[in-house]
Amino acid sequence: MTVSELLAAIRKPYVETLARIAAEGAAHVEPAYRNSDGSLAVEGAMGTPCRVDVIAAESGEPVQVDSETELGFEPVRFAIEQMAVVISPFGWDWLPLEVRGLSLEQASEVIRVWFFEWFDGEDENSPTEEGLQGVLHFVSDPEVTEEGYRVKIDLGSAPEEALEALLFALADAGASGAFLA
Repeated sequence: MTVSELLAAIRKPYVETLARIAAEGAAHVEPAYRNSDGSLAVEGAMGTPCRVDVIAAESGEPVQVDSETELGFEPVRFAIEQMAVVISPFGWDWLPLEVRGLSLEQASEVIRVWFFEWFDGEDENSPTEEGLQGVLHFVSDPEVTEEGYRVKIDLGSAPEEALEALLFALADAGASGAFLA
């Protein structure tokens, strides 16, 4: 199994659940929180926006969709240039990612730029085969760890290529490690 195939298998349970719930009666699927003037509402140290999974048709309330299952596997270890990568089981809708070897400012900028590239703030993406938008939902502020910084990412309906792009961007920035678990 390739890394791309592994990421696709990790993504599948969440995206299937989100697509099913959206099809069962969502007024809006993956809407971004916006200000009254229509601009993206941003918050946190990185100034990033956020999406809700769905807005229920009946109540008009936001609904959080969680993976019903999580793929189990032994940790996978490999390197991208100088960066060690370890992928352990995680849910696509809640990825704890620890980055090592970059300053807080470097790590934050790489993650922020990547996040905006895959967030689709203008809602221009064509629907995916699952009828979703193929977008990221959320990234937390970085937390200091013993050896680097950790963020939590809701990868939403973004394709596995989005996560691969983040790993390559971190390696290109000089990170020494990326630990997904």
